[in-house]
Amino acid sequence: MKISLKWLKDYIALSVPAEQLAHRLTMAGLEVEKITDVNGDKVFELEITPNRPDCLNIVGIAREASAIFGKSLKLPVIKKSSSPKNKTPISIDDKQACSRYIGAVIRNVKIGPSPKWLKERIESIGLRPINNVVDITNFCLMELGQPLHAFDYDKLSGGKIIVRRARSGESLVTIDGVERKLDPSILVIADERRPVAIAGIMGGKNTEVTAVTKNILLESACFDPVLIRRAGRKLGLSSDSSYRFERGVDADMVASGAQRAIAFIQQIAGGTVTEFADIVAGKKNIVKREIKISVDEINARLGAAIAVGRAQGILKKLAFKTTVSKNILKVTPPLFRGDIHTNVDIVEEVARVIGYDALPSSTPHIKMSFIKPHPGWRCKNHLRTILTAQGLDEIITYTMLNRRNLAKTSLGHLKGIAIQNPLSQDQEMLRPSLLPSFLSVLSSNISRGQKDIRAFELGKIYSAVPEKDVLGILLAGSRQDDWRQITKEAVNIYDLKGRVESILKEYPVGPISFVNVQQAALENQQAVAIKVDGRDVGVLGKVAPAVLEQWEVKRAQVFFAQMDIAWLYQYVDGEKRYQPVPEFPAVVRDISLAVKKDISFAKIQDSILSLQKEHLHAIKFIEEYLGDKIPAGHRGVIFSLTYQSPSRTLKEEEVSAIHEHICQTLVGQLGAVIR
Repeated sequence: MKISLKWLKDYIALSVPAEQLAHRLTMAGLEVEKITDVNGDKVFELEITPNRPDCLNIVGIAREASAIFGKSLKLPVIKKSSSPKNKTPISIDDKQACSRYIGAVIRNVKIGPSPKWLKERIESIGLRPINNVVDITNFCLMELGQPLHAFDYDKLSGGKIIVRRARSGESLVTIDGVERKLDPSILVIADERRPVAIAGIMGGKNTEVTAVTKNILLESACFDPVLIRRAGRKLGLSSDSSYRFERGVDADMVASGAQRAIAFIQQIAGGTVTEFADIVAGKKNIVKREIKISVDEINARLGAAIAVGRAQGILKKLAFKTTVSKNILKVTPPLFRGDIHTNVDIVEEVARVIGYDALPSSTPHIKMSFIKPHPGWRCKNHLRTILTAQGLDEIITYTMLNRRNLAKTSLGHLKGIAIQNPLSQDQEMLRPSLLPSFLSVLSSNISRGQKDIRAFELGKIYSAVPEKDVLGILLAGSRQDDWRQITKEAVNIYDLKGRVESILKEYPVGPISFVNVQQAALENQQAVAIKVDGRDVGVLGKVAPAVLEQWEVKRAQVFFAQMDIAWLYQYVDGEKRYQPVPEFPAVVRDISLAVKKDISFAKIQDSILSLQKEHLHAIKFIEEYLGDKIPAGHRGVIFSLTYQSPSRTLKEEEVSAIHEHICQTLVGQLGAVIR
């Protein structure tokens, strides 16, 4: 936007050099990009940010300068003309798109060249003088920021104005001579027969004011910014008026702009206002915002010592209503400052007017205090340490995915949370499980030649219930990456189970158990629920071959675990009690059984533990055997039992007695056969 220094001085008495004014405006947030000499005048070219439409006019800039330099602001005197009894016939069909419309019919005007002073003002900011009426509308636009338009009233069919949406197939030749194709998304100003202007953007050639015009209809309105912006983009058309409507005009300026223009027209072009209408169609309930802020808060944020009187004076110069009570400022922003909402906004107003470069430098007063890290953060860091020490790599994946990937993972039944405005189809919902993310990473790595994957992720999953913090682990390929081994042993479910157990044993939790479950995406008889103290905390197992096929993963052994971790946060500060190193030797006995295939390892272990043998120190699964020597429907299993006393060396006889009792119990309870 361009402003003339001479024109600016009509509203504020400035004596500072143009360069100093430009610097102070720039430091106040109104960047002056260039200063140009035009016929002995200084013309500033400013870059106004979108949140400051109130500065897209000379009066707005003068208001800012008055606050910066502490000068009085001389606002233009707007004389209100007497309203005639006759009403201009105006109809607003789309009340959401046009909240207010003023139409004034001025008859017997004399169209001609503008006076010298008006031409100079218009030319100084780069506009071309056309005629007195059009120049007046441009002058008022640049002075007050209110867009105006003048129609040749005699060319309006039926002498009526209708604010409506364009109809399919309609077109309009705008004043730039280009025919514009219209559609119902575009708001137009129409008479009884056809559109005569594109609302808020540009008037039509068919009703423009010319040298032979005698009667005019002056328009001053407030249109919806979004609608004007969309119409301008669709038509590839922009104007000084649309630039302001797109950013929002001051609704209270609609009447002031009209009255200012009417007074100028009658003064310069003559004429009489014979009809007048002010239609308020969709006025919003405007709530005045009162913001309370102490001067101490302003000074604390700025690191300065600004007196309450100075802060109040700055805000008053900016048209804020302010009162002071016990060092507390009660501030009500003007309606044209829609960017002011919070205390920080008030601090910013004071700071930018003083000048950020003028604020004194001071050492910040920092109160030292210890903030204890959140248990969740500490727990996750601990888990990272454990898993990376075990040779796993951490991955970080997107929390959003598409439904197709969920279906590929046989998890289509899970109700994920849909995203209302996804950026792409690949990010249309929040994931309800980590498995699709892991399989995507696995597929990508295998396609690039990386076959051995040992990865974990600490992330979130989302469903109808609140989001959950979870740990995911995926193992695929060989157990160890050792170049010395010709044949590499593949990972199995026990590798994954061992890692989960090692994590849980880091915390003082209750008994850990694993129970067979049916789990979507995991292979039957290869999926178990992870239980701690009888409570489900996760699941682990072998990924079903059908799922791997969907992901084009040609790998027989892929194991996955997912476990809730939020419940672990309570144990972060738990006390660890270390057991003393045993002083006396342990006795190890194996027990070989043949049991039915439907009897799980956990059930065998529970049967042994239920005996509560005092000297039974540990139970360890050794191997499973399926072969000719095992009866049909059965399997052979071997467990290693460790016996030990903390106070003495156990005798052979008492170990044998305990071991025999355990064997007989398994035979009686589970129908096991001792091998």
